[in-house]
Amino acid sequence: MSAKSSDSTPIEPVGPKVRHSSRRRPKREQRPAAVQLPLFPEQITLTRIRPELNERRYYQIEIVADLFGAVVLARRWGRIGRSCRMRLDPCADFGSALDALATLARRKRKRGYQDQHAT
Repeated sequence: MSAKSSDSTPIEPVGPKVRHSSRRRPKREQRPAAVQLPLFPEQITLTRIRPELNERRYYQIEIVADLFGAVVLARRWGRIGRSCRMRLDPCADFGSALDALATLARRKRKRGYQDQHAT
């Protein structure tokens, strides 16, 4: 015997019909995207904002190469929205520049500066 019926109509499945609900699930709240911090960042931007003292400062530390290929630790600081001061410290190699960057960032965080993440 074959599964086809003689009048060539399709065979309907046996069992109860499943009805899909017309109700929709409520939307979930969007969570902010997680920020993945690099293990050894080459640039850090720190800010310290204290409105009660009218203080809005930033401190940026970055590892860059100069025109001759030497590794330099560039530091910029000042009041947010104003021109900055800048200091360039030559480093022996990239590893020592990373160490100096981490040390400076740790000192600034102890003084109340907080990380400013790029969004």
